Amino acid sequence: MHITKETVGRLVEEALKEREDLFVTDVKVKPDNTIYVFLDGDQGVKVEDCIVVSKYVENRLDRERCDFELNVSSFGIGRPLQCFRQYRNAVGKQLSLKFEDGSKIKGKLLSCTEQQLQLEIPGTKKQPPVNREISMREIKEAKVEVSF
Repeated sequence: MHITKETVGRLVEEALKEREDLFVTDVKVKPDNTIYVFLDGDQGVKVEDCIVVSKYVENRLDRERCDFELNVSSFGIGRPLQCFRQYRNAVGKQLSLKFEDGSKIKGKLLSCTEQQLQLEIPGTKKQPPVNREISMREIKEAKVEVSF
């Protein structure tokens, strides 16, 4: 028997229904029933949050009928943003955008709606920073830039 992404997604949503600060960014189920669940949160994700979700899902899948491996983790640095809520939580941070045409741009996320975002493109010695509105439809991939 094969476990479906929809089944796992439903179980994860049930596990999080009391936690409005946490949300699912991605669920993947490989053909060998290795399951990956990625969580994000408005204030981050704690190891304990992953454990609670993992136990909830594991207790509702029947190992007798179908063996599986379950991996629940936080969204992770360097992974592309998956949903609007992640963009909203990234306001004020540096983003790296890749567009459908292959071009790339970096800048500070000033604001966003579900249709577009406003990015401050850094200036140079000769030119000041520029604010640019970008349609969400143009974006192929967006990542929060990590600064140390």
